[in-house]
Amino acid sequence: MFGSNAFIFVHKIAVSVMPGSGTARAAKQRGASTLAMALIGLLVGSSLAAPALQMVVGSFSTTTGSTASIDARSAAEHALWRLRYDPTVHTEMTGSPPETDYILGFPSGDAGVNILASSDPPADNGLTASLSVSPSTIPEETATTVTYTLTVTNDDTANHDVTRFEANPSGSFSPSYLTGTTTGATTSDPVYVSGEWRWDLLTPITVNGFGGTTSISWQMSVDEDDGQYWVHGTVRVDNVGNVDAPLSGSVRATETNDLDITTVVTPNEVIAGSTQTYSFTIDVTNNGSVDYTPAFVKHWTSTLFDHDTATTTGMSIADPSRNHDVINSRWEWTWNITGTTIPPSGTASLSFDMTATLLPNTYFATSGIRVEEDENANGQETTVSTGDTSPITVVRSFTITATQNGETVTIVANVTASGVEVLSWVES
Repeated sequence: MFGSNAFIFVHKIAVSVMPGSGTARAAKQRGASTLAMALIGLLVGSSLAAPALQMVVGSFSTTTGSTASIDARSAAEHALWRLRYDPTVHTEMTGSPPETDYILGFPSGDAGVNILASSDPPADNGLTASLSVSPSTIPEETATTVTYTLTVTNDDTANHDVTRFEANPSGSFSPSYLTGTTTGATTSDPVYVSGEWRWDLLTPITVNGFGGTTSISWQMSVDEDDGQYWVHGTVRVDNVGNVDAPLSGSVRATETNDLDITTVVTPNEVIAGSTQTYSFTIDVTNNGSVDYTPAFVKHWTSTLFDHDTATTTGMSIADPSRNHDVINSRWEWTWNITGTTIPPSGTASLSFDMTATLLPNTYFATSGIRVEEDENANGQETTVSTGDTSPITVVRSFTITATQNGETVTIVANVTASGVEVLSWVES
């Protein structure tokens, strides 16, 4: 059926064998036959220069009954290759969650292949932009060097080309770009056009699907009165358009500039398709020489997240209020804090759980705190905030079932920008 249009991929994988009846024998046999041998991919059509299948090294469990044939294994491995490198397999998949069935022909008999995704594909185009800034709190009316980083993440199933990065200060904010400080996807200085800085890429940067990223960093000199100052980041993607970063690349100029805030979340990498509880912890550290009194803590998330009742501990045990940030299409959660003081060198924490059912993508949160000692007239501004932080990476797993002559290979694998990560391999 396939004639001479066969090509060979050579790959190696480190196998960590899990306990179980017959497992060691099966893993050893595969090490001598399939997993450490040439992968034979069979495609219909003209000869192709195809990339090698990259196997992400890790642990996976195996179970075996009778040993599957070489052709059944080859059909399963070919499906792995298609998931990472053949975009048509994803357009073939239908239903919710999507799946596809097809036949591969071998001299020993046809192999039936089924591929089932753990969830629907990413919403929209699967592209996410984020803008971070360091430091996020600076002395007012004092020239300070600030570093911005604009990143785009591609959780689509296809690669995308980035052609431009843009940074647009909001309102009266007028930082000065520091010549020669751009690094990352380009080292060229930007041009200033219509109130924004633009980095046009003479050669587009390809960002791989399934979680690939690219970014640029640059430095600005900031000298502003007391207040919150925002930069809007945008990444231009060929055949897609603009991908905007939320307005989280903010700098607060204030006399109260010796607080530090961090946010962590667990888990930070999950498989799409099921409801998951996420535990957040916000830590605020006083690096100054006087006490600070927290007034409120804010936390911004995607509208896909819900706070879990009665899970808050630390600076507060109350449930937060929720407001819809319409401009940035996200939830703003607020805890009013009373009776807490953060002494010099001390740290105060706020922990809570949230639940979400997420499609494949990268999800960021932003946290901030205001203290009573902050004398800015706008009582809703945070004294210090994290910017985009605590990313959660949500990936789809795929179940591959290849059956030939009554023998079956079932593989569960994640697909990432680095290749495929086999989670389990079962033969029966």
